[in-house]
Amino acid sequence: MPRPVRGIAGSTLEQAYRQAIYRIDGHPPRDLVLDGFKPVPGATTGSNAEGIFITACNPRSRRLRPSVNARRLRALQRAVQWMGYTCLAARALDPQGLWPEEPSFWVPRLPLARGHELARRFGQNAFVACDARGVARLMWVVRRPVP
Repeated sequence: MPRPVRGIAGSTLEQAYRQAIYRIDGHPPRDLVLDGFKPVPGATTGSNAEGIFITACNPRSRRLRPSVNARRLRALQRAVQWMGYTCLAARALDPQGLWPEEPSFWVPRLPLARGHELARRFGQNAFVACDARGVARLMWVVRRPVP
């Protein structure tokens, strides 16, 4: 059973996740649009559009030192590679600038169950999953915040 969200108030936490910019670095960079369609890099539809946007930084919305987040991100990258998938550089951005930029990864074709597994392992509240049509959805790992 998912753990309850602690720290930031529930409705504020969900709002922060929904307003964040989920950017996949590349030339040009691409932003995922939650609950909307916007193709991901190198994809229109099909298996290349599927993937997971995930980080290991700031578990349970607790800010950690950059050096600790960097170690956690390297461990996430190793875990993804051990599963046989590739990590592409990405980052989550707060358009209001109230939360620090979070280095992240876009993992093409990573199954949803694996995304949940990694997010739980690295203490995340949620992650973003894209389906074969390129529709990005917020996937809660902890119990979804209640307004």
